Amino acid sequence: MRDPEFRDQPEFSLHFAGAEGKPRASFWKRLSRVMEAVIYVLLVLAAAKLFGPELNRRDELEAERKRMEQIRDEREARVVRLRQEHRLLKTDKDYLETVARDRLNLQRAGEHIVRIERDGER
Repeated sequence: MRDPEFRDQPEFSLHFAGAEGKPRASFWKRLSRVMEAVIYVLLVLAAAKLFGPELNRRDELEAERKRMEQIRDEREARVVRLRQEHRLLKTDKDYLETVARDRLNLQRAGEHIVRIERDGER
C-alpha cells in the first residue's frame, strides 16, 4: 500500500553534486577501475610469462631449421659435383688423365712437373 504522506521531491539528487554540478565518483568506483586495470595488466604479464619461453623456443627451432636447410643444400651441391666427377672419370679419358696426374703426382717419361702452391690451399 502507498503511504499517503509520501511526497516525491525531484529537486533532491541522489548523488552529491560537486562545484561543477557533475556527480562525483566515489572512492570505491575509482578503486574498482584501478583494480580492473591492474587485473588486465596482470593477465597480460601472465600470458607473456606463460608463452614467452615457447616463443623463444620456436625462434630457436626456426634458426636450427634454417641451419639444417643450409647444410642440406651444401651437401646436395656436393653430391651433384661428386656425381659429375664420377661420370667424367668413367667416360672422359682426358679428364681421368688430368686427375691422375694432378692428385697422384704421375708424369710421363721425360716430363718434369713444377707445382706452385698458394697460401690457403691444401
